[in-house]
Amino acid sequence: MGAGFGAKVHAPVMQSHPGFEVVSIASVGRGRLEEIKQETGVNLVYANWEEMLEKEELDLVAVASAPLLHHNMVLKAYEKGCHVLCEKPMAFNVQEAGEMIKAQEDAGKLGFINFEYRFLPARQKVKEIVASGKLGNVLHVNFSLNIAGYERYATSKRGWLSQKDQAGGMLGAVGSHLIDSLLWWTDKKVESVSGQLTTHVPEFVDENGEKEVRTADDAFQAFGNFVGGGTFNIGSNIAVRHADGWALEIFGAEGTLKMSQDDKVLLGLENSPLEEVEIESALSIPEGMNAVAAGYYNAFYRSIDQLYKAVSDGDIHPHLPTLKAGQKVQTMMDAIKKSHEEKRVISIE
Repeated sequence: MGAGFGAKVHAPVMQSHPGFEVVSIASVGRGRLEEIKQETGVNLVYANWEEMLEKEELDLVAVASAPLLHHNMVLKAYEKGCHVLCEKPMAFNVQEAGEMIKAQEDAGKLGFINFEYRFLPARQKVKEIVASGKLGNVLHVNFSLNIAGYERYATSKRGWLSQKDQAGGMLGAVGSHLIDSLLWWTDKKVESVSGQLTTHVPEFVDENGEKEVRTADDAFQAFGNFVGGGTFNIGSNIAVRHADGWALEIFGAEGTLKMSQDDKVLLGLENSPLEEVEIESALSIPEGMNAVAAGYYNAFYRSIDQLYKAVSDGDIHPHLPTLKAGQKVQTMMDAIKKSHEEKRVISIE
């Protein structure tokens, strides 16, 4: 459900997998049904997502709408007895996330959050190295994503993504991935966190003089402590002119690991220099796939392959992110927002 990212990425990548059949799409915007049919090749495109749930017999529902709609859509999907794949961020707040988990438990169905980057070969290698204990105790983690998107922010509308009351902002869009990988890699609980949200491009005026006032963040930083020791620093700037993309540093008592752009991992143990570690090759992108889907293919195809095994055979990969993983991320995001608003360190319950 959702015909933006859902139609551009979910549908074509799922269609490329032999285990999935995309039988219908629901467009929240309701304005481009015929265009969606042509783009995806899916004949059943609904203008009302509740009507789709009522009429179609579905095994799995992929919720890829704006985050403000996730809660209601997921609850309705479970009422209909479907398994659910929900896009991130999971919900508007941690209370909604808890209600979504209860709905899943009541329905006795599976539920996953689309933290697809977990399945990129570079991130799998990071997980393998950290879990092996080679780095020793994790002392500090730096993890960031910076994107040269200033021109886009300064010259076009951002819609719900720029509105705080619609669950917009980079903390949800990017920070959810940063937080999920941080928690998954380290397998640690967070003791406390402090955060700052910034809006570097607070408004846009189009050629007709119509103004879009941005209330959500286009940059954020967060600093925190792990239970039992160790610290972390995560952040993202999207509205800058030049940027290097994903960057990770993990400093351990016995060694150091670095990852850049999700395609290179360096490891140095004790006093040895950092050396590149071999990782699995990227998947070949199917011919004719649109450019947006192609950009996500290496991660998303690997992720839905494990999703297919979970739904069809009950074989749940340990790295497949459940709704409870999404709830942990939501807890962190809520704490970072609270820290920004109250200008203090927040303890994580």
